[in-house]
Amino acid sequence: MVVLRIPDGSALVRIEKADPQLYFKIYELLSYRRDFGKWDKPESLYDPYEKTFPVGLLPRVKKFLKGKGYRVRVKDKRQVRGVGLNSKWNEGYVMRRYQERAVKKALKEKMGVLALPVGSGKTVVGLRIIHEIGLSTLIVVHTKELLYQWADKVRDVLGVEPGIVGDNRWDEGEVTVAMIQTLLSRGADKLQNDYAVLMFDECHRTSAADKFYQLGLSLPQVYRFGLSATPWRRVRGEEIKIEAVVGPTIFEVKAEDLIREKFLAKPRFEVITYESMMLSFSERYKELYEDLVMNNEERNKVVVEKAVELAGKGHRVLIDVKRIEHGKILKKMLEEKGIKAEFLSSQSLDRWEILEAFKNGEIPVLISTLLKEGVDIPEISAIILAGGGKSDIMTIQTIGRALRPKRGMKAVIVDVQDDDPLLFTHFIERQKALKQYYGKYYDREMQLKLEENVPKKGRPRKRS
Repeated sequence: MVVLRIPDGSALVRIEKADPQLYFKIYELLSYRRDFGKWDKPESLYDPYEKTFPVGLLPRVKKFLKGKGYRVRVKDKRQVRGVGLNSKWNEGYVMRRYQERAVKKALKEKMGVLALPVGSGKTVVGLRIIHEIGLSTLIVVHTKELLYQWADKVRDVLGVEPGIVGDNRWDEGEVTVAMIQTLLSRGADKLQNDYAVLMFDECHRTSAADKFYQLGLSLPQVYRFGLSATPWRRVRGEEIKIEAVVGPTIFEVKAEDLIREKFLAKPRFEVITYESMMLSFSERYKELYEDLVMNNEERNKVVVEKAVELAGKGHRVLIDVKRIEHGKILKKMLEEKGIKAEFLSSQSLDRWEILEAFKNGEIPVLISTLLKEGVDIPEISAIILAGGGKSDIMTIQTIGRALRPKRGMKAVIVDVQDDDPLLFTHFIERQKALKQYYGKYYDREMQLKLEENVPKKGRPRKRS
């Protein structure tokens, strides 16, 4: 018999009454490498001195122990704290069948990741969970846009005035929306209210995995959930740290299922190519990117031409870029073509006015470094991935902005194929992410074109 005890007020599980060999096996089970390098030293989320591991890993450890023939007893001493929530559900928000299944699973498991594609209404799912539990809740986000977007939804859907912690504010309520950066810098122990539910939005964001992990273990809530449109990661260390805080994925809906049921728009994938005499002599990625992406006149020209074409067909176009300078270059080129365009970044003081103008149709083309995650703009019907890069998470998050159903229109997803060997591998990584995420809705003809157009392996980069 192995006893797994969770003390009250703790996010850690203590192992008791186990033989010495078992402790070592659990240490190995919960070990990971931050990188796949040969010399990278493995780390473990099991503390051999305290004989503890994070509560989110409890299902993994239980499954492992039972597989080894051990009897397992969990002694959960935690008390559900918090105050009653006086919420009233807005009947204008009718739950879809898959959303109801997600809520039911969450209430049964009490923790875990709910994987719901962009445009599937995962915010509404999160709010329904809060409403059904009926207790005070802390919602953790990572941007100011999400901070206020969640606050608006709490007010509209639950009829509750939200607390806001972040953006130089610290006002708590029955349901408080908080920025992770503020909670870490000022200390989560400064929270005055007792919260029964802990909910992380966009929990796949483990580029800051250590901060996510640090905050998650400092908060002891029994009910703990993660919402994500893209729960899969490349690096196992990042995966296990998400799981350690909120538990494993307990419910998942695939984008292709929602496209089939017409909850999401059917995508049309396009690739634009260009011929350029631009050369780069740099072996550093920053300079290479500036030469062959940001300041590449021919590349920028085909991006602008495609945006003009799409806008002429009635699309609201988002051009996704990585650098502010790149956005400004494309904005100037579009205006020279007679197209009204605006550039939006974290430095834009008038970002809300720009977004409203875009939503109202006053601006047909929006260029941004910003609209990767969480920002809800259903008016977008076409996206051009002009910024390159290989991040599968960011690719899926960005194009999800265009996948809301539009009457008589498919969602158009445009990528740029670069010739440089390194940039071409990034292009292939983005396309693999699209193929994995959208399944049978990924264009097979385009897949064949990709295979035909692969540059010769090992081709050296030209130097100027």
